[in-house]
Amino acid sequence: MMYVFDSRYLGDDEIWSRLGMIAERRDQVRRLLARPEVSTDPETTPGLAGELHKLDQICLLADELKRHLQDRHDLEEMSLGRGDADADEFRALCEEYAVLCRRSAGELYRLLLEEGYIDEETEDETDLEILKFIDYAGPEYAWRLGINIGLDVAEARERLEKLLGKGLLERVEGTMLDNYHRQKDWSKHMNHTYYRVSRAGRHYLRRLRRA
Repeated sequence: MMYVFDSRYLGDDEIWSRLGMIAERRDQVRRLLARPEVSTDPETTPGLAGELHKLDQICLLADELKRHLQDRHDLEEMSLGRGDADADEFRALCEEYAVLCRRSAGELYRLLLEEGYIDEETEDETDLEILKFIDYAGPEYAWRLGINIGLDVAEARERLEKLLGKGLLERVEGTMLDNYHRQKDWSKHMNHTYYRVSRAGRHYLRRLRRA
């Protein structure tokens, strides 16, 4: 199976789904700007026009990628059953279109990152601080992590779950930690869900340190 986007966490289906939502938003903005009461409003029009420009850029790249993918598919279909000489020519053309697909997909992927549509593909400074803290201090749960990192418990829990979903953290039950914190009130913390850096997370941090 050929993957279109060289993504870290999100699959092609999810990225195409978000591109579909971007196209819907572009059409919505176009309709808004076509309304006289909106297009003549000096407070609303500049913001919508700027948004439309960014959405158009993404949609144009997405349409270009779709054309390249379709052309490559058509060439592959046409190459079936051809003689050796023709097959070699079609294979060369298919490879040319494969290069075009990779180039367009890479450009589109970078633009989606820059505009914040696929934030899951990156870790921000707070995510890195969480990973580094847990790697240094050992397994932690949301409330105590929030105190140490300076986050409220809701955000700490949300970030822990996202890092868990990316495979950079793993869950471990408090009862499995063998009195990890050595606190007198340890028993009341045993039922918390703790998070520790996974093997993938350790490799990730190692790569960051080397870089």
